[in-house]
Amino acid sequence: MNKTGQQLNATNADFLRIDAETALTFSQMALEADNPEKRDRNHQNARKAYDTIMRLRQKVVFTPAQEESMNQKMAELKRDLIKLGEKF
Repeated sequence: MNKTGQQLNATNADFLRIDAETALTFSQMALEADNPEKRDRNHQNARKAYDTIMRLRQKVVFTPAQEESMNQKMAELKRDLIKLGEKF
């Protein structure tokens, strides 16, 4: 991979990390919400982010540390989504 490809990959890995953290925020907000509309909206945002990350992460080469961190975040997000009623 050339230098530009490496920079693009690093940027994509960082984007996915941020997206996973945002999705976790949505899932936590959904789990804590008393308002059904707020719960549903955050639940949907978290699920959409989960699906997007799972699709895009196949195109990114992570370092071992990045891979471990991403796996942990996605496992936590999946647990939250299951609590919200998702089926995988």
